[in-house]
Amino acid sequence: MRHNLSSIRIVNFKSLIDCNFKLSDYTPLVGYNNAGKSNIIHAIKWLFQKSSLSTEDFKDPTKPVEVIGVIEGITKEILEQLDIKHKKAIEKFINNGCITIKRVQEIPAAKSPDIKLQVRKIEFTPEEDEWAVNPTGIDNAISSLFPEPIHVGAMENAEEDVSKSKTGTTIGKLLSRIVEPIEKKYGADLKKQLSSIGSLLDADSDSRAPELNEFDSGMNDKIDIFFQGVKVKVHVPTPELKEVFGKGTLKVFESDRIGGKDVSSLGHGAQRSIQMALIQHLSELQKFSDNDPSRTLLLIDEPELYLHPQAIEVIRHALKTLSKNNYQIIFSTHSALLITEKDMPSTILVRKSTSDGTHKKPTLHEAVIQTLSDRPSQTKLLFSLGNSSKLLFSETVILAEGKTENRLLPIIFESIKGISLGKAKVALIEQGGSGDTKKSMEILKVMGLPNKAIVDLDYAFKSAIDNKTLSPDDEDCIKCKQILSDLADGYNIILDNSGWPTKKDGSLTAAEAFAILAKDQRAKDSIDSLHKKLKEHNIWLWKYGTIEHHLGLTQKNELAWAEFANKIEITSPEELILDYDGVKECMEWLMN
Repeated sequence: MRHNLSSIRIVNFKSLIDCNFKLSDYTPLVGYNNAGKSNIIHAIKWLFQKSSLSTEDFKDPTKPVEVIGVIEGITKEILEQLDIKHKKAIEKFINNGCITIKRVQEIPAAKSPDIKLQVRKIEFTPEEDEWAVNPTGIDNAISSLFPEPIHVGAMENAEEDVSKSKTGTTIGKLLSRIVEPIEKKYGADLKKQLSSIGSLLDADSDSRAPELNEFDSGMNDKIDIFFQGVKVKVHVPTPELKEVFGKGTLKVFESDRIGGKDVSSLGHGAQRSIQMALIQHLSELQKFSDNDPSRTLLLIDEPELYLHPQAIEVIRHALKTLSKNNYQIIFSTHSALLITEKDMPSTILVRKSTSDGTHKKPTLHEAVIQTLSDRPSQTKLLFSLGNSSKLLFSETVILAEGKTENRLLPIIFESIKGISLGKAKVALIEQGGSGDTKKSMEILKVMGLPNKAIVDLDYAFKSAIDNKTLSPDDEDCIKCKQILSDLADGYNIILDNSGWPTKKDGSLTAAEAFAILAKDQRAKDSIDSLHKKLKEHNIWLWKYGTIEHHLGLTQKNELAWAEFANKIEITSPEELILDYDGVKECMEWLMN
């Protein structure tokens, strides 16, 4: 395990008032446009790469901007690998492998020396400040753990990142990886070649270029007039190999064109593709990383931008590889392809409101601690890759246990309401069965996601009682059980020991038995009453038994669903749906 930035608190920066975020090796930030995801990324960058913030960067210009970070996992082995002066500057602030740092800018447009890096003390008296302000060598010591971050923006031109070899660019990181092996293999030859250049340009060389000697002579004749006894020589230092690579760039070659051209001549899509390819290559090189004690933050706005789905899968794998080595990945995204089921616990849901500014919802990990520690199967169900895109970008989540609901409700909703579920910011999530419903709703509530559920009639008599939504002594349930007992012999309904239908020896299925119950006039008032009771818990009960009975479907398969979907395109829902009023009421309820 490597050290990492485990949490960040951002105060008064852009749209953030005061919010704390827990971070992992691979942290996705998910939220609508303009929620403030990029502001979080910029604040993290500012903590490790000092710059003067302008008035626009302050939420309230009368108050200071503070960014506080906790770095965990600083082991003795890591400290031993640091330069002795960096180790000495940092080790007195480390407690159980952790150090807490804070960057503060008091006023907009402050000068660089006034932008302080502070470190939390391990021990201090009540009279003392808990923060040590700019202790000697602390900036460089922290940089030895976290060098200048690589920041890949979303809409900005990717040319610089892929073509200019700076310490904070992807191409710069790649070239720095290349220099060392080349130096080892070709160092002697290159040094000899560079030395021959130096003999022509160096001020102390005996074989300098005659043009330089002529320039020196002309200059010294004029200097002698003003100040005797002083002479000058033009000196052109011989570049080191690392300096040569520091000028490295990329040239683009195309099959139908002679010679290379600059990356700047390409469109944003091509530039982004090259940028992500460099990151992928960097990830492959990092598999063979040495014992470098530093770890680089790779901060990316929307890695999926301009990429097709297969390329997004490739970049996800590359980022995951980097996160397991010398890089910590923090990125904003609108793509579920970058978030697998394993990444869901660390995914941060970012929201923004007038009162709270940019803030976060509880993560899945935090919700699981409260409600799902004993239900790993539900984690897989709710947050599988197919569901995550709808869930993460929704404002309301609808849980449905049946396949018919998941196939047809989106079509029915759009036909009746005139907008899609997606446009209404509603996510429809398939359940593995009605027994999952209550726990799933609890998780979503903890995560701050409004939610509702749609269930079959049998839910009221079984799961609702098991999860204590309804009482075992509920008079409506008892009445329906008695009616079923009366109907059993006449309809070949087999009842289990608890008095509810069960499939056995050619009898009707439970769903068929409950549909017969729903048609019995004696049960109507009780079923209506159960429907109202469950609605108070945000649960919609199909009063006819299942959705198929309300739609008028006699089959429950792909062909039946396809035929219904085709018919609703050419027929009004009023004509097609058997219980149009009841289904319309359900669609209205979903929106409220």
